[in-house]
Amino acid sequence: MRVTSETGFESRFASNGNVKLHYIAAGSGPPVIFLHGFPDHGFGWRRQIEVLSSKFRVLAPDLRGFGSSDKPRGHAHYALLPNLVQDVLAILMAEQLSQASIVGHDWGGTIAWWLAMRVPSAVRHLIILSSPHPRNYLRAMADSANAGYFGYVRRFQEAGAAALPTPEELAAWVPDVDDRQALAASLRRSDPEAMLGYYRANVPLGRVPDIGPLPLVRAPTLVLFGTDDPYVPASAFDGTFREIDNVSATVALPGAGHFIHHQAAGFVSREIEAWVSRPPSSFRGWG
Repeated sequence: MRVTSETGFESRFASNGNVKLHYIAAGSGPPVIFLHGFPDHGFGWRRQIEVLSSKFRVLAPDLRGFGSSDKPRGHAHYALLPNLVQDVLAILMAEQLSQASIVGHDWGGTIAWWLAMRVPSAVRHLIILSSPHPRNYLRAMADSANAGYFGYVRRFQEAGAAALPTPEELAAWVPDVDDRQALAASLRRSDPEAMLGYYRANVPLGRVPDIGPLPLVRAPTLVLFGTDDPYVPASAFDGTFREIDNVSATVALPGAGHFIHHQAAGFVSREIEAWVSRPPSSFRGWG
């Protein structure tokens, strides 16, 4: 363990086989794991970490391929099952934990959904940002009316896609200057081929995979999304409650885009804190 002087957060590593995963940690108390998306990094949750670390043990990894985590070559290394889900379990193991509240945005949200479905005992609460349930996401992608939202999925798989915009351009969505510079620095340590491997391994070019029947999510689930997200249609969140065998809440943020943990940081942090502060047993009689 070492403490990063720039942030005051602990810098730690976990291992999933030969893949070393970097994560930052702060606070003490019930554990909460934050999973970022593309293009982002663990420190992108800074505002949420600062709020929750007063009461919780907060862990935020750089996903494999990003930042200071390893970047194995080959798209198969970025398959949701088993690799990306197992990475989260490796962090739990490194912290000697069997369970945590899981917060995920974008690809981190997709990983969180699959973790909650496949390893329900590991998920105390589930909080999802800007990431529909996998069934709804694929259904929305297959709808030609949504082609304008999902064009990037095809672009990321075409020849030459690894020639991404510069780290500074990829980080331009971050409103805070210091946070933007931190993300650009992290993206310079990231591997474009690895980052695009998430799309190539899980959404093959030209077809929407049939994921078959899925188990219901058993954790109390909070879903937050922006109504003006340019990458995910709001309709993709319709019917989320049907995939959850517990209390669930879906909150639309009017006028917000895709990166709501920055665009509405205070609101998102408060919603997360309120959700994970409740004992899971208390949700059964909620409402």
